[in-house]
Amino acid sequence: MTENLLSGVLFAACLALFAWDQYRLYVARYELATLQRTTLRDPLTGLANRAGLAAGWEQLAALRPWVLVVDLDGFKPVNDTHGHAAGDLVLTAVASRLRTIHGVAARLGGDEFAALLLDPNPATAARQMAAAIAAPVALPSGVSVSVTASIGLAPASPAGLAAALADADAAMYRAKTTRAGVVAFDPLRDDHTSTTADPRPALRVRDLTPTVGVGR
Repeated sequence: MTENLLSGVLFAACLALFAWDQYRLYVARYELATLQRTTLRDPLTGLANRAGLAAGWEQLAALRPWVLVVDLDGFKPVNDTHGHAAGDLVLTAVASRLRTIHGVAARLGGDEFAALLLDPNPATAARQMAAAIAAPVALPSGVSVSVTASIGLAPASPAGLAAALADADAAMYRAKTTRAGVVAFDPLRDDHTSTTADPRPALRVRDLTPTVGVGR
């Protein structure tokens, strides 16, 4: 009887220890998954960051998504006039509107965004995106502000995400300088490989290229 009781106690203790180990393993896995998600997200907007965009490309590349680069116009005056808190509110509002696309939306930094778009009519989707971005944003003070967007779009490139982003970025610059709003990449007009002087800050495309190879 005593031996049976002792065996039962030992079994219960082993079972409890096993359950505790399983719980600790679950917690560790959950925390690791949370950490991995965090490293793929922009902390302000919750959109994918550059690493998250690269991870999205790894999943969607076979579907040949269109690549978009979105640069906000009129954002600096909002920051300068109403403060950085208002600017952050505008960025989060823009992010919320981008989140509705069929694909992956990302914030590259500052007021620049990007997206991998799965849509049979990418130009129409980009124009709808521009219209959504231009909708007013109400500030806590009661004032409404608005920004617009210059959007460049490019087809998926066999050379990878960095090449497609460079194409979309070149198209975006033409959209911005011509005030066209939305422009599709044209290799005859958007030759970002040219050795001629580019009036844009040299940081832009170079800044996009090395970070997009980070995996999920």
